[in-house]
Amino acid sequence: NKPFAFWKMYLATSKEIKSIFLRVGTIIGFSGIATGIILGFIGYWFLDNFDIVTLPADVYGSAKLPLDLAISDFISIIIGAVIIVLISSYYPASKATNIDVIDVLRNE
Repeated sequence: NKPFAFWKMYLATSKEIKSIFLRVGTIIGFSGIATGIILGFIGYWFLDNFDIVTLPADVYGSAKLPLDLAISDFISIIIGAVIIVLISSYYPASKATNIDVIDVLRNE
């Protein structure tokens, strides 16, 4: 809390602090989404091309793991992740702008 109090006291307005938090949060979040997409497709490719997971053929009718990636599932996961990133970026931004500078510096 102390660095945010100094920012607010000397350098930045509440709007600028909120903008910084939102920018950093969305950059981190969207890089996580991009990394997850890449790793997900790599995992999908491995599961589709190699017999990593084998199933009992007498029970399931096939020994290979069935994979079905629907575009609607993919889009809904991306939209959900974007909503989570935006919400989780906004909450700390609003908390950082609501700190009382005098109270923080008095308690440190």
